[in-house]
Parts: sequence; C-alpha cells; structure tokens
Amino acid sequence: MNNNALFTLGLLTLTVCQVAYAKDDIKKSVANETPLVLEDITIIGEQSAPDYSFKNEITAEEVYGKQAQVSDTAKLLEDTAGVSLQTGGGVSSLPIIHGLNDDRVKIEVNGMSTPTSCPNHMNPALSYIDRTNIGTITILQGVTPVSMGGDSIGGTISLQSSAPVFAEPGNNLLITGKASSFYRSNGNAFGGSIAAGIANEHARLEYTGSDTQSGNYSDGNGAVIKSSGYETQNHAAALSFKFDNHLLEIRGGQQHMPYQGFPTARMDLTDNDSINGNVHYKGVFGWGSLDSKLYLENSSHTMNYGSDRNAIEPMPMTTSGINYGYKIQAEIPFNEQNTFRFGNELISSLINDYWSPTSSMPSMMGPNTFLNLNNANRDRIGTFAEWELYWSKEWKSMLGIRHDHVMSNTGNAQAYNNITSDYYQALAFNSLSHQRNFDLFDMTALMQFTPNLWSQYDFGYARKNRAPSLHELYVWDKNPMPMTMNGWFGDGNGYLGNMNLKVETAHNVTFTATFNDPKATQSWSIKATPYVSYVENFIDADRCKTCNQPTNNFSYLQFANHDAFLWGTDVTASADLFTHKTFGHFATHSTMSYVRGQRTDGANLYHMMPFNLKLSLDHKLEGWKNAFEMQFVDSKNDIQSIRNELQTPSYILLNAKTGYQWKNVGLDVGLDNLLNKEYFYPLAGVYIGNQYAMTLNQSKPNNLNLPGLGRSVYVGMTITY
Repeated sequence: MNNNALFTLGLLTLTVCQVAYAKDDIKKSVANETPLVLEDITIIGEQSAPDYSFKNEITAEEVYGKQAQVSDTAKLLEDTAGVSLQTGGGVSSLPIIHGLNDDRVKIEVNGMSTPTSCPNHMNPALSYIDRTNIGTITILQGVTPVSMGGDSIGGTISLQSSAPVFAEPGNNLLITGKASSFYRSNGNAFGGSIAAGIANEHARLEYTGSDTQSGNYSDGNGAVIKSSGYETQNHAAALSFKFDNHLLEIRGGQQHMPYQGFPTARMDLTDNDSINGNVHYKGVFGWGSLDSKLYLENSSHTMNYGSDRNAIEPMPMTTSGINYGYKIQAEIPFNEQNTFRFGNELISSLINDYWSPTSSMPSMMGPNTFLNLNNANRDRIGTFAEWELYWSKEWKSMLGIRHDHVMSNTGNAQAYNNITSDYYQALAFNSLSHQRNFDLFDMTALMQFTPNLWSQYDFGYARKNRAPSLHELYVWDKNPMPMTMNGWFGDGNGYLGNMNLKVETAHNVTFTATFNDPKATQSWSIKATPYVSYVENFIDADRCKTCNQPTNNFSYLQFANHDAFLWGTDVTASADLFTHKTFGHFATHSTMSYVRGQRTDGANLYHMMPFNLKLSLDHKLEGWKNAFEMQFVDSKNDIQSIRNELQTPSYILLNAKTGYQWKNVGLDVGLDNLLNKEYFYPLAGVYIGNQYAMTLNQSKPNNLNLPGLGRSVYVGMTITY
C-alpha cells in the first residue's frame, strides 16, 4: 500500500471518530431546538445538445495517428462510414460520399473552396494541404445544413488547420514547435515536416513546411505499378490576432509538386504550383456572432507523359486557374430556444486550359496552340437563412433555405491547325452562345429526438442542387486524341462536353438511430444510418453517337443527364472490452457501409463502393497504443457497362500498428497488408499507367484494374516542444 493510500485511510478513520464523538451532542442540540425548514431549491442546468447525425469529426489526435501511415490527405477520411475514395495519384484521391463524388462534394480547406482546374482533376482541393498541417476534419453527409452547402448534392468536407494558441495573460512568450519524419518500405516513400510558432497574449506567428516523396509502389505479387510515384512540397504561414472575443487570422500557403504519376489516367502531372492567401475574422457581440472569410488561390498545372509511358513524342498540356471568394455569416441567438443564421458567399473560378504545339507544321499537334478551355469562368453567389429551434430538452430541429445563382461562360476554342476536322468543330463551337446561367434552390429540414440518455434519433430531408462544371459543359473536340485527354474517372475513356446539361437536383432522405452507454464513460455506442437519394438530371455519360468507337473495350463518351436512385446504409460501433491494471485497456470499433446506385433506365451508376467492413482491436497501456485491423471488401459485380467498368474480387486485408508517446517524443510503427495480399481496390479504375496511347485505338485492351498496395512497413517519429 502506497503512502497516498495510507494517508487517505488515516484521514477517513479520523473523520469517523469525530462523527462518533459528536453524535450525542448533535442529538441533544436537535431535541432542544425548533427544526429549520429550508425552501425548495431547484438547480437548472443546460446540457449541450449533441450534434446532428450528419456530422462526423476527425480529431487532431486521429489525424496525428495516421501521419506516418499515409501521405494522401484524403485517406484520412477512409475510416468514416459512408466515405470512400477514388484513388489515382499518390496524393490526389477524390472523396465519395454515399456514392456521390468529386464536384458533387463541397470541399473547404481553411474556408477556401477551390474546385480543380485540371481536365483530369489531378489537383483536387485536398491535395493542397499536407496531412501534418491539419487540426480537425468535419464531414457532413447527405442531409447537410444550407450554411455549409451550396452547389453540391453529396455533402461537405471541411479541413481546418490547428487553431492558434496564444500565451496566457501575464506570461512570457509562448514558443511551440514540431518536427516529424517517416519512412514506408513499399515505394521507398519518405518525408518530413516542421512547424514552429511564437505567440504572446494577443498575437501569434507560425509556419509549417513539409516534403513527401515516393517511388512506384509494388502490388501483392511484387509487380511494380508504373506511374505511381510522386513528390510534393508544402509551405504555410499564419499570423493571428486575438482581442477579447475577436479573432483575426491571416494565412498564406504555397505548394510545389514537381511530379505525380497517375496510373489510371492517360497523362501524368509533371508540375503543379499553387499559391493561396485567406483572411478569417470571427467575433462575438452582444447580439450574436459574425464569421467571415476572404480568399484567393492561383495555380499553374502541367501534364505530359511520364518516363514510365515510353512516349514517342511529348504531349504538353498547361492549365492555369484562379479561384477567389468570400463568405460572411451571422448567427443570432434570438432567445434560449431559437437561433438564426444568415449568410452570403461568392465562389469564382477562371480556367485557361491550353496545349502547346509540338510541331511548326500543320499536323495532329501543330502549329497552333490548342485551346481546350479559353478563359472559362464560373461565378456562383449564394444566400442562405437557417433556423435552429430547441422545442424541448428532447426535441430539436433545423430548417434552412438557400439560393445560388451560377454564371458560366467560356471564350472561343482553337484547334491545332486549320485543315483538319478539329478546325471546323472549333468554328461550330464558336458560333454558339456559351453563356449558361443556373438558379439553384436548396432546402434542408432536420429533426432530432433524444428521449433519454442512451438513445437519439435523427430524421432529415434535403433538396440539393449542383450546376454543371466548366469541363462538363465546354469540352468541345470530339476527335480521338483531344477526347482521350479529358476525363477524371479513372476509366481510360474519352469525354466530350455538353452545353445543354441541366442542373442536378437531389432529394436526400436519411434516418439515424444512435444508442450509447448513458454513463459518462461511454463504454459502448452504435449508430445506424439508412439513406436514399433520388437525383433528377444526374450528370452521367452516354456513348458518343458521332464518334468512331474503338474495339478494345474503351469508349468515347459524352456527358448527359439521367434520373437516378442511390440508397444504402452506414453502421459504426465501438465498445470497451475490459481493463486490467497490468495489461491495460482493450476496446474495439468497427465501420460498415453499403451503397447502390442505378439510373431510372436500368443502367448501374459508376464507382459504387460494394459492401465493406472494417474491424479494429485497440489496446492502450500508459504511453502505448496498439491496434490490429481487419478490412473486408466484397466483390464489385454491379458495374456500369457504359463506361466499361471492370469487376473486382472480394478481399481481406490485415494491418497492425503500434505507437508510443514518451513526454515530447512520439514513435509509430506499422505493417499494412500484413499477408501481402494481391487485391484490386474497387474504385481505383483501370491500370493504364504503363502505356502510351494518344487515342483509344492505340491502347492495350481494357482488362486490368489497378492493383492495390502490397505489404508495407512504416515508421514515423514526431518531436514536439
């Protein structure tokens, strides 16, 4: 028995003796006095209502736990039920929420909405922030508030860097820093990051920088997957000011990506440079709070054939993009039950996509500069209002309406020369009016019922809209080579735009039942979310009727509207198993998802994730954290024949990891795909990174999906101060 225990026992013994001696005196005193009757005292306290079920958060601790394991920021989302990834480049996966992907998901990085400018979507928003610079990730699925949505039907993903930390009043300067590094055996991936900050009570200056690179990875059979290597460098700085209830953040970032291979595309990224700046102000006043953001992002992006393709001749393609916008939102608590939110935002994008000639003579690629998108612009201005009402301690609701006006346009197209059919197609395109305006009307209704401490029920309906993107509208050339260079689906097909596309309108319905341990320990929980969506004018694709189709299981396609249904369910669960003073704490958690999508004409939708399940056995003992994971993915048999989608077999992967935190030093070691299993990720697409093909007729047959990552050992270390 230790000294603390002896002291406590002695104190308890002394207290009992004092009570015993005083007992008789108290009895005598009470018998001789009139009892004092106190008035009833009612203690009123408010317990903060839990978030609606549509919201999932990935904490800074969870992000930190995977920094050595992944380089792709999007892969931090893959443990969230209902979220899947279209993998492509090593740091440019595209998130999919409930079967709705890419432009259908609104992505914010530190308040900035920056749609990709690349015709192959190689520079998505999540690729512009390194995972070591992330504080929290918020995922809003399906039925999302109008204050967080707009021009999206699938949901919202919001990434925020760590909130600024200031010195305590009266203290000296607060100096913080972090340095980390990692190595992964498969692909010989390695990298590191540094962060430093200095702050007083009212101001903070901080910097983060990182470099990550990898060679081509190998699959479970040891075969090298060509065009899968990458390198990326990121720098970010922030200056923050805090006075009373007011916070001002000024952030800037720069990225240089000299190379990123894309094994499911016909091109590789050969250079990407981006610079961005944003200002964020948040203040609390007597009437409520005000939150405003202003940002600007400029990117320069180049594609060509990487060395793995054995290209006969180069194919330089350059895209420059400018994104800017603002958002201002006021929150007014009218009383204890009613809260109102109002806001307005602008998102503006400008794309110049041009392909330099490779010949000074009239030819397939010369002597003119090919203009794929010429000063194409898309401006969206939205206004929303939201009402949150606490009916009682059991009932809570949210109602929101929103209007967005989208204006799209582009300049004249230009072919490589004035003698081939491209020239006449450009003339025909230029003779048309390119201006397209769209009005989007969103409505969200949510109701939450919490009858007791162990259960919660959420029901939601949302009418959400998305206007066509610039590439969906204005990609104009239907000749084989230009069509092959447009497409971001990992299917190896070629695409043609359609200026007659209509707005997608989704009717999303979800129901969530959540059950958890009513005790403060929260030793178990389970959440199930079935959902269904009906999408009017879903932007899919049809075979191009005027194109000469190849015979090797690839196709030339044109964007087209079709009505569609999507449905599925998500389940998450966790439980504490047991705790032993010697062996530590054991727990388990799991996620399960299933989604299905079909057009009303009977065709399957593309890239629907089959049934998948992840189970994890977790262990903690003082500074140790350990986990053993099993991931099961069912076979993908519901495929879209229009895009020549390939089936994938089911597979099981086993992963193990351990980590130890000792004061300011953290060490992580793990083993992914422990059994070196050969598998094909269902949403990766077709493997074409090992070939050079300017037209689909030159391509090898479409018969192989992209193989997944073979066994990989990783180790990472982080030092903080």
